[in-house]
Amino acid sequence: MSRHELTDQQWAVIEKLIPKRKAGRGRPQADPRNTLNGILHVLKTGCPWADMPRKYGSYTTCWRRLKEWQRTGIWERIWRKLLQLLDEHGVLDWSIGFLDGSFVSAKRGGDGVGITKIGKGSKVMTIADGNGLPIGIYVTSANHHEIKLVQPILKSVRVPRKRGRPRSRLKELVADRAYHSQDFRRFLRKRGIKPTIPLKKNSKKRKGRPVAVGDGYKQRWKIERCFAWMDNYRRLVVRYERYIQHYKAFCMIALILLCVNRIVALF
Repeated sequence: MSRHELTDQQWAVIEKLIPKRKAGRGRPQADPRNTLNGILHVLKTGCPWADMPRKYGSYTTCWRRLKEWQRTGIWERIWRKLLQLLDEHGVLDWSIGFLDGSFVSAKRGGDGVGITKIGKGSKVMTIADGNGLPIGIYVTSANHHEIKLVQPILKSVRVPRKRGRPRSRLKELVADRAYHSQDFRRFLRKRGIKPTIPLKKNSKKRKGRPVAVGDGYKQRWKIERCFAWMDNYRRLVVRYERYIQHYKAFCMIALILLCVNRIVALF
């Protein structure tokens, strides 16, 4: 077994979340585990689709599965189901969250690609829980300032819950100086979230206004570690996909694997 393939324990977690194809006429469905292993090989190694090993079947089948499941929302649905399982076992830490964005180069262009001072690319916004596990993601063009993307990324934090169970909510959000904004602070407070954001160096310090941000800011390395985890998947380091939804599909699969590893360690 290749180190890029799913182990039996990982497959046992994912298998029950994969939709079953109805039996009918036409070509038989490719083995779902084998197809998923082919997608993971491209995600982890960053190789072109045509260079995917033949043991995983046709690379066009794997590519179509990636595209189809992104279009129908299956990747995101699997990710949120895994987050729900982790939340039910108390793994997610909602006492504090961490927000940041990362630039991804996209020299081939495509939709969702913006021109910045450091080149053409996209931006991946992520919110991690107190343990550094991603619970929200938003992928868009890089020519947007991060402060304008805070509402979409906060809306992406949606963990399903069972009926009768209260919804889990963040109590504190840590971000760097780029997110300093009175409007953003008010936006968080209205939702019962404490903002832990340092002032910009050119900000006017008002009388009685606290400058210290507390101990929560000292843990901001967790969001940097979260991006480091995602960068272990080489297909995410540089965007080769012409369509942003295909790149987002790879991001979703990376988040799925992070959750699966936590679940395997839990049980």
